[in-house]
Amino acid sequence: MQSIKAKAFSLLAKKAYFSKELERKLREKDYPINEILPILKELKAQGWLNDEDLAARYVERLKAKGYGRRVIALKLREKAGPIEVSIEESEDAALALIEKKYRRDLPEKKEKVIAALMRRGFSYELIKNLLENIRKG
Repeated sequence: MQSIKAKAFSLLAKKAYFSKELERKLREKDYPINEILPILKELKAQGWLNDEDLAARYVERLKAKGYGRRVIALKLREKAGPIEVSIEESEDAALALIEKKYRRDLPEKKEKVIAALMRRGFSYELIKNLLENIRKG
């Protein structure tokens, strides 16, 4: 069996992982947790694992895909566990989503558009303001 450190480097060579994800991957390979935790600590100290930097990039990627603050926070918590990252609600992302997918449904199916945007994690206040601005414009 490959050493735990070699396996961790092998996984990290393929893609960036959150500490929580890398721990899960190593556990799936039947490495004992008492050996995994010191390796994770060492990798963090050497800069191979940087949850904050990875979280910031992950948040930006999800924003670009048109997700709102609530969904991003949920997905981030699933992947990285409890981590502090500022997630700003993106008006541009919501507006782009309305323009791309829901413009033809306005104004007849306003409730459908609101529900769809809320499922994507945008706040009702933001959605309401955007729809008012669209109606005025």
